[in-house]
Amino acid sequence: MKNSLFIAFLLLLAACKTPEVALDPSLTEPAMRVKGRNGFLIGQVIQYGDYRTEPVRRGWTQSYDVPFFVRFQGAKEKLSYTQMEPHGLRAEVSCVSKFKSTELQLVRDYYHIPLEYTNFFAGSIALYNGQENWEFIVHNPNGDFMRERASAGFIRKDDYFIDIEPIRSLKGQPEWMNALTVYGHQFRKDGVVVAAVSTVNQGLVWINEDLPDEEKLVMAAVATGLLLRTDVEGVGSAAVR
Repeated sequence: MKNSLFIAFLLLLAACKTPEVALDPSLTEPAMRVKGRNGFLIGQVIQYGDYRTEPVRRGWTQSYDVPFFVRFQGAKEKLSYTQMEPHGLRAEVSCVSKFKSTELQLVRDYYHIPLEYTNFFAGSIALYNGQENWEFIVHNPNGDFMRERASAGFIRKDDYFIDIEPIRSLKGQPEWMNALTVYGHQFRKDGVVVAAVSTVNQGLVWINEDLPDEEKLVMAAVATGLLLRTDVEGVGSAAVR
């Protein structure tokens, strides 16, 4: 909480206008403004451009048995939603964070993450078109400058990986502020940034229109998850027991 207040104060000092993330120059698509991020959580729907979800489901429900949830059933935070993209593809997305201290090793082993990381946001993306499922993980998603500075991750399907990288810069901000927090994430495929999400204020999303429809759906699914997740900093020092 103290870190969040400090960062908010710094942003006010840096600029009076709405802050904008500094995107990689290779991503030239127009920004899609996010609707539905704030407000009532019951029946919440996230929409940007022609991408949208069905109502978001939070918490564990006995009637909705998601294998990914079963694997990490001790996680304190769980949410799931159906993600849709403009050409009709749909995916069932399951996200988890705030793991029990006893599950941290299971997460590390499953994703092959170094031992020093304790904060994770992970998920599963099951496509309705019969294609193989995708998975993703982001470690230290807030990029806490007081502890684990790194924030990174990946999206994978078998041996195929798309890197997830933090966005640490705002347009017009002083260079010294770049290490303070994470303002969003970008997705890099074969060395090129193909999508990004800004989590500042209401949020913005960019997705390369030249991607295959399946990959556009996957980019949207992960972007939505990052927009929906709550602050998971401190899970390493105050893990659910």
